Amino acid sequence: MWTRCSGLSSTPRWRRSSAVLIAHPEALTAASEPPPARPPLGGRTLADAGLAVLVAVPCGLLPAVALPFVRGRGGAVPGALLQAGLIALGWFAGLGPFLVGAGVLQVLSAMVLFGSCGEDRARTLARTLHRRYYVQDDFAGAALKYMKRAQRAVSAVLESEVDHAGLLDEIANAVTLPQQEWDIAQTCAELTRLKRELREVRDGDPALTELLEPQWRALKLSAEAVERRVAALEQYAAGAAAADAAYRKWKALEELDRIGDDVRELLARSVRDELGAAEIERLAAASPLAELRRRVDEAKRAGLVLAAGEKEPV
Repeated sequence: MWTRCSGLSSTPRWRRSSAVLIAHPEALTAASEPPPARPPLGGRTLADAGLAVLVAVPCGLLPAVALPFVRGRGGAVPGALLQAGLIALGWFAGLGPFLVGAGVLQVLSAMVLFGSCGEDRARTLARTLHRRYYVQDDFAGAALKYMKRAQRAVSAVLESEVDHAGLLDEIANAVTLPQQEWDIAQTCAELTRLKRELREVRDGDPALTELLEPQWRALKLSAEAVERRVAALEQYAAGAAAADAAYRKWKALEELDRIGDDVRELLARSVRDELGAAEIERLAAASPLAELRRRVDEAKRAGLVLAAGEKEPV
């Protein structure tokens, strides 16, 4: 668990840094601990130097092959241009300038490769932003519970459907709620630190227990104030959840209303179909085919009459 830093959480740069820190929690250091020391040479070692020199050799001779291997697609064009330059240098100036150019490329490649080694970005950010974030070790007891409750409430509001739909004050939520979370985290971390220090003093000299009573009462009052603030966040989250339920119901009713319109359209179409069927029958009755069939039927009846007349005795 960690909390974002107030004042920077809305900037794109801090959001990118936050994503890196979240993805690498092992690089974080509790705010209650001393900041990690900067490693010598930026964390680079002799092994990094040897590897840089080893990779730099083909980079200087065959940059068209080595650079895409090292830099990916981004190295294809520079590698091709450098390779063309080396070939032109050897073709027009001779072997000596070609070797000098390749040596310069190898030195530059070794320097760039060695500079890219060392401490990774996550540990660099964790060190430079120390005490601008918190981890779980910074909280204990009730403070840890308050922090988890606050984070759940903030996440519930920011992830609610009504907030995504813009029905809540989206800008205020995106700015105010992280600020509330950070303020609660600062207070909870300070409560945890002071409680730990008071316990150390009390355990070191039990005779001081009574003298420490005012400090314990002050911490209790601060904890109660934090609890009220967390409860207010939870109430807001509960309101967002209720608004989500109402929003889903409204969307369902809106869908039902749309379906109702479709049903009404279908009924109207059915009436039109019945009228259309009657019209089709009328047209069929007036069609030449109907007249032909009528004439055939009349002829058949006449033939039957005629046949019956022939059978009568003369």
